[in-house]
Amino acid sequence: MDKNLKNNINEYINYLLTNSTIEKPLWNKEVLIGLKKPGWTYIDGCMMVGLMGLYNYTKDEKIFKYIEDFISPLVSEDGSVKIYYYNNYNTYTEYGIDSDPCNMAKVLYLLYDKTKNEKYLKSINFFMDNQVRKLPRVEGNFWHKIKYYNQIWLDGLYMIQPFFAEYTKRFEDSMSFYDITYQLKHAFEVTWDAEKQLNVHGYDGMYKDDEKRMIWADPKNGRSPIVWLRANGWYVMALIDCYEIIDDPHLREEIKKLIKTTIDGLLLYLDKDTNMFYQVVDMPNREKNYVETSGTAMIAYTILKSVRLNALDKSYKQVGLDIFNGICNTYFKKDGANFTLGGICIGAGLSASKTDKSVGTYEMYVTRKVVSDDGKAVGPFILAYIEADRA
Repeated sequence: MDKNLKNNINEYINYLLTNSTIEKPLWNKEVLIGLKKPGWTYIDGCMMVGLMGLYNYTKDEKIFKYIEDFISPLVSEDGSVKIYYYNNYNTYTEYGIDSDPCNMAKVLYLLYDKTKNEKYLKSINFFMDNQVRKLPRVEGNFWHKIKYYNQIWLDGLYMIQPFFAEYTKRFEDSMSFYDITYQLKHAFEVTWDAEKQLNVHGYDGMYKDDEKRMIWADPKNGRSPIVWLRANGWYVMALIDCYEIIDDPHLREEIKKLIKTTIDGLLLYLDKDTNMFYQVVDMPNREKNYVETSGTAMIAYTILKSVRLNALDKSYKQVGLDIFNGICNTYFKKDGANFTLGGICIGAGLSASKTDKSVGTYEMYVTRKVVSDDGKAVGPFILAYIEADRA
């Protein structure tokens, strides 16, 4: 990797870490503008997972100390964590079941391995008992959240399955690997648009019931109508991260096929001018659409890691590097004294509405706030940077 680019990225990461606190993390734009309460959020989880990858690659103990200093105050001695949920009435509650909190819980394994502090082991079990084991299922897949009845979102596969897979490997003698692989495959099947060769954002398991069906669900197949880039990014990261953990050759081969199919489909839509992907992947020429950073970084990470782990052949390596460099050339810029990473969709969801006609529409995806330096992109960008440097 170009030495100047590498130095600039390291300077950028250092700037974010030095100027962030749990209450005001520079990478958590939803906290900074008041959409979320500070604490245990999946956005901070993206950043911590990125830093965990950086620590595992560099063995820089300052990075590990930063991770522990951020997470330790959030974990009680009994392993419990206070989680704030956002319900359908736009108010906070401390009661809920949700795939999102499991994202930052992935880092608990590293903390326990390094420190042997029992509170981290207790917290791993806290998340298994209070999120993974309690999440209802539809057709065998976890609901995305308890408030989204019978809904599968691609987002949730990344949040929960790698955490579940690591737990399975350590404590369950690999028995749940079949469950995890089934969920990865089934989520693909119910969201795959064969004509487009892409996955739509989500699936409503109640689509056959006219009264219970979500407004965004196709009454013929339950699929949402739009191919959202970051949803695809979440999904392919789930695939390669689970592939890395799962050690059953047969199951790995099944996941490997999913990786190739999804990546090959996405690459049909790679923008040749920027080497990035559009927010709505298959509609590049439509008004208001734009190339988006978070999903592009997720795909770059997945491709490069897949090549390293032999889940994709070596011919994909340059493609992955070109995509990573596309992000750097398009959105990684010097802004005054500091670097900034732009072009990030702050968030988009499908909700549990049966009446809101904007939910799941093209307009909804392309009009959400575009921000800089949000953890949903910064974390995957760090992971892609590590893989690019390895390559």
